[in-house]
Amino acid sequence: MTLCLTGVSFGQEMLLNGGLENWDDDTSPTSWTKAENTTKEATEIHGGSFSAKHVGGTKDLSQTITGVVAGDSYTITLWYKVDVETDGTDIRIWSYWKDAGNSSITDEATDDKIRGGDNSNGYLSNNFGSWAKYEVTVTAPAGAEAFYFELRTYKGVTVYWDDLSFFHNATASVKNNAIEGFATYPNPITDKKFTVSSSSSDTKQVAVFSVIGKKVFSTSFSGLKKNLDVSGINSGVYILKVTEGAKTSTKKLVIR
Repeated sequence: MTLCLTGVSFGQEMLLNGGLENWDDDTSPTSWTKAENTTKEATEIHGGSFSAKHVGGTKDLSQTITGVVAGDSYTITLWYKVDVETDGTDIRIWSYWKDAGNSSITDEATDDKIRGGDNSNGYLSNNFGSWAKYEVTVTAPAGAEAFYFELRTYKGVTVYWDDLSFFHNATASVKNNAIEGFATYPNPITDKKFTVSSSSSDTKQVAVFSVIGKKVFSTSFSGLKKNLDVSGINSGVYILKVTEGAKTSTKKLVIR
C-alpha cells in the first residue's frame, strides 16, 4: 500500500537521547559525540530518571543531527538548572547549521537564537538555581543539511541539562506546492528498485531519510521519470522527499 504524506501534518524528534536516560557509562551519554566534564545525575533531574551534570571550564555537550531540510521549521528546547554559578556568563547554547560539506553556515535570521540565546554572544539566564526552559523555533537556512547541537558551560559552573529536543515541526500543508503528477512505484519496494515520475521534465532532487532523520540516499535527475536503485539501503520504513524547482512532495517509503 502506498501512503502519500503530501498535504499531511507530521513532526519528528531528531535529537537522539535528548532525555539523557541512556548512558554507555557514567560519563558518556549514549549518542552524544562530545561530553566533556559530564556525569550521569540521578538526583537533580527535570524528567525521567537521569540528567547530565556538566561542570564548566569551557566544556561542551554536543551531537550532530543529520537530515535537516532547508526551509523547514525546527523547535529547540532546553531544560537546565544552574547549581554553582559565577557572574551570569555561565552557560549557553552554542550551535551551528552545517552544509553538505560539514562547513558551518552563517544565518543572520537564526544565529542569535542558536548561538547564545536571546542575543548575539548572550548567555542563558541562571534563573536563581531553579529549573528553567529555553525554547525557540527557527527555520533552517538555504544549504543546511545538518545541525550541530551544542551546549556549553564555562568557568567553575555546575549545570544540569535535561529533556533536550530538536524537533522537526509538522508541515501545515504542502498541497498547493506539491509536484504536479508526482508518483512513485512500487511501494513497498521488493526488488530494491523503484520509479519516481512527474508531469515535468525539470530536474528532480531525490532524498531518502530514515525515521530518525538521517539521510541514507540522495540523487538527482532530469526527465519525466527514472528508475532508482536503493540496494544500498536496508529493509525498513523511510521518508522519501522529492524536490522539483520550488515544489516538494513527500511519501512514506517501505523497502523490503
